[in-house]
Amino acid sequence: MDCCKVIVEKSPAQIADSAICGTCRNKARKVARITVEHILRNECQNEIRDTQYYFCAEPNCDVIYFSNETKQYFTKKDVRVRVGLKETQDPITICYCFDHTLVSAREEIARTGRSTVASSITAEIKAGRCACEVKNPSGRCCLGEVNKAVTALLKEQVVPVMERHDSEASKAVSGISSIPECMICEV
Repeated sequence: MDCCKVIVEKSPAQIADSAICGTCRNKARKVARITVEHILRNECQNEIRDTQYYFCAEPNCDVIYFSNETKQYFTKKDVRVRVGLKETQDPITICYCFDHTLVSAREEIARTGRSTVASSITAEIKAGRCACEVKNPSGRCCLGEVNKAVTALLKEQVVPVMERHDSEASKAVSGISSIPECMICEV
């Protein structure tokens, strides 16, 4: 440790404020530097500082990563990939490691009445083939968000199926609660 370095302690309020997006005023989650490095476009790489970055998950905010400490805000135009939760036009990515989109999940549900997206991702995770930290803009496992998206898509399908009053209705509804959760990432 450098004996001349002055360590400045932050108050709990300052720490909390560092996680608030200055654009939308919502609380954000910490994101690892390696995630920021892999997701930012090449022309933004020199702007990365030795600081804690945060991922803004607010769908209506253009900010992807920020650091209030260095007053940096990286927006949708600064990243290599489309950030699914901030997009309204297809394709909307729900899994960055294995290229699942809302469209592909919706098509599978329309075709089969169920989704294998979460189970296929779980199998890939167990096989050690995920790279969420460097492929997912949030730096986190996508399985929790995939489960929410698939559940919503299945619920969209339940109404028409239930109106038919056939045995497929119970299959569609039972599929909602049988979506696995990520045991490795604790999602």
